[in-house]
Amino acid sequence: VYDRLLHIFDYRGFSLYTYRASKRAELVLEPLEGRERIVASLGAWLRVNGETLGERDIAYIPMGARAGVEVDAGSVVYIAESMAVNRYQFYVKRFRQSDSYDVGVEPYRRRVYVTIGEKDPADSIIAGYVEGEKGNWTSYPPHRHDEKPEAYIFFGMGDGFGVQLLMDESGEYAYVVRDYDVVLIPRGYHPNVCTSLAGCRYLWIISAPIGKRDLSVTIHPAFRDIPMGGSHLKVK
Repeated sequence: VYDRLLHIFDYRGFSLYTYRASKRAELVLEPLEGRERIVASLGAWLRVNGETLGERDIAYIPMGARAGVEVDAGSVVYIAESMAVNRYQFYVKRFRQSDSYDVGVEPYRRRVYVTIGEKDPADSIIAGYVEGEKGNWTSYPPHRHDEKPEAYIFFGMGDGFGVQLLMDESGEYAYVVRDYDVVLIPRGYHPNVCTSLAGCRYLWIISAPIGKRDLSVTIHPAFRDIPMGGSHLKVK
């Protein structure tokens, strides 16, 4: 669907929207109390409050702030909202400013980018990107952070696809994912694997409780001795 702002989900105050443009347009994001936002570009350019964003740049919109979003034909925009109590300043984090980590070994090697991290001004949102090696697992070894729901937004896989697993005490589920598919991870372990045509590539967004905004996780007991290499995660 093009040229419409689509509401993808709302889960315990964590919301996600998308807009895919076939022509130039302007969106207005009205001020929200108790909510902060990020705007991410996954295709073509866009402008937020006059600042041009390239692919994978992220703009932070603080609680109570209005934002104008200009898009061009081919723009693919994702807007996430989460809880907030503080009024920070608007800012843009460039993808090139991300902290990057080479994580894992074959067959679960990937590069993880933390674009909006724990040190950046925000109350609940943490966000970044993953670029998996072809045919490899990511989000591995399996880990969970049940009080911090997360969204994966897949992109840049072309003719390739992946399989996203969601596993907890209530059951185990598998979903085939392709470009611009979204998976909400409310709880549980969430590893994924992609074909040899392309590695798993996705934007990840975490909505943490106020005061618990970090990347702490619990590793699945069966995988605790799996080597991780460098990592952005804090293992409990």
